[in-house]
Amino acid sequence: MTLLLLLACVETDDTGKPATVVDPGALAAGPLNPFPSMELVGSDGKLAIPDGLLPQVPDGTAMDVRRLNWRDGFSRVQTSVAMLPVAIDSDSLPGPSAIGIGGSVRMFDLDTGVEIPMFAELDAHPEAIESGARALIVRPMLAMTPGHRVAVVVTAAVTSGGAPLALEEWQDAKAADPHYADLEESLLGLGVPTVALAWDFPVGDGTAVVRSLAATVTTPTAYTFDRVTDATTGFLPPRVWKKIEGSYTTDNWLVDDLVFDVDDSGVPLAKGTAEATLYVHVPESAQHAVGTAPVLVFGHGILSNPGNYLDEDDDPSAVVELADRLGAIVVATTWRGLTSEDQVDTVLMASDFGRFPELTDRLAQAVANNLALIRLVADGPLLDDPELAGLADRSRIYWYGISLGSIEGAVTLANQDRIEHAVLHVGGSAWSTMLERSSDWPTFELLVERGILDPFDRQLLYATSQLLWDPVDPASYVEDLAGRSFLWQESIGDDQVPNLTTELLMRSVGVPLGSPGVTTPYDLGAVALPAVGPAFTQFDSLRGAPADTNRPSEVTGAHGTPRLWEGTKLQTLAFFAEGAEGTVTHFCGGGPCTADNQGE
Repeated sequence: MTLLLLLACVETDDTGKPATVVDPGALAAGPLNPFPSMELVGSDGKLAIPDGLLPQVPDGTAMDVRRLNWRDGFSRVQTSVAMLPVAIDSDSLPGPSAIGIGGSVRMFDLDTGVEIPMFAELDAHPEAIESGARALIVRPMLAMTPGHRVAVVVTAAVTSGGAPLALEEWQDAKAADPHYADLEESLLGLGVPTVALAWDFPVGDGTAVVRSLAATVTTPTAYTFDRVTDATTGFLPPRVWKKIEGSYTTDNWLVDDLVFDVDDSGVPLAKGTAEATLYVHVPESAQHAVGTAPVLVFGHGILSNPGNYLDEDDDPSAVVELADRLGAIVVATTWRGLTSEDQVDTVLMASDFGRFPELTDRLAQAVANNLALIRLVADGPLLDDPELAGLADRSRIYWYGISLGSIEGAVTLANQDRIEHAVLHVGGSAWSTMLERSSDWPTFELLVERGILDPFDRQLLYATSQLLWDPVDPASYVEDLAGRSFLWQESIGDDQVPNLTTELLMRSVGVPLGSPGVTTPYDLGAVALPAVGPAFTQFDSLRGAPADTNRPSEVTGAHGTPRLWEGTKLQTLAFFAEGAEGTVTHFCGGGPCTADNQGE
């Protein structure tokens, strides 16, 4: 790896001749260590990651840096990684249980002088521990500001072998490049007592991809019902009167249904139209509605599909029950890229990381498909179809999303104005931080490990992947989400979506915790319930907390258990109650909602 980094310090032009010398950075170890840094920014202010610099699978696909270099900065939730030349003591770092400011590793917005809450950890992968070379990983816990420059500073309070950290490489960097001497002076002026190492990078807006799709997507005019089943003509689960499966025609940007073709500004080029899956569910309670049934646009979970929530007799996520109790027609499509049908493709991408844009591009197309679906419901002909005619109340269109449907639901809702009220259940943000901590990760990690052998190279790729996740990461849209009438529901000890990524989003959007809650997250306000949203609420299945490391959680069931509780269901139903929409209510008495106090 070191040889790769040293060789990569030279960028070549179209003829293969040296074009621009990239400085080796604060550790003199190449422009990828630390990552990210100003060494990867060109004179025009755009990212300038040289082709072939990023690690890749041998004989695999090289990351297409054109998909990164249109940006004028790194992610708003950008993870930083560094391989220090000495082993450091993990106990000296402000870890995940110490999210905040003022620790031994710190982050600052250099434009405002304001410290950014964060935490730092050493790579806990067994191979990294065994080798003794553990990457330092620094994670912001507040969405940073596009257009600003951010610094990461490692102070001498970080210890190595019990002694304060002191790096000759940092002294050499300051002597060789005035940028680093100026950076240290700025940090000392902000009250940092000592600087053992520092690097900086610009923050950019990574939303152009989805915003361009949202601005262009049109209201579908064509749809088909391929299969209509009602309780008199076929078998349906309890509480279900009618199920409709079909498709609708929507704008398409994918080439060969795989990946975007983008222009120099990162914007996808239109590729005509395509068919998107359409699923309509009508509960028994809406069978005789006369223009009174609300409509729930539903977002399903990861590597799943709407049928897994709406076609099962045991109603595993209580979505069928919720729809019936609400008397709501449910309309859904799939999250392309992360549906049950995409599992083979996700395996292939995990084994060849250079193909990663195929996942995030399809997920961005899925956001566009959901935006089109909302328009089909709100403005299009769908609800006037003879199979649904006369049932729905168009003034009551809501969103209900679970897990992925909460994460990508937030992205979708941030880019539309037709749905005002939403319940977003067990979602999070900062995809690159979620990955390794999720109980869903081990299968994919095994494949990544087989292709990318070096643990530090893997951390570089995970950190880089956030640039591709940004268009479909709700942390990129915090201003668009602020103040919206949303109820966000968190499961304490969530084994699939780490609580710290949920709370990062709440902190960034400015959503208060509904009281009584279970925990007291850093720098989050509280609001006594009942209250008019936005608010986020907590549910504790008492399954314990995952380990405070960047390793996958054990499967505990904490992610899915609370949605089956009466207190959770009642809270969701009350939020959508006609005439009182947006009211967040607590149904677990005087204490928090827990496995021992599920509400009534």
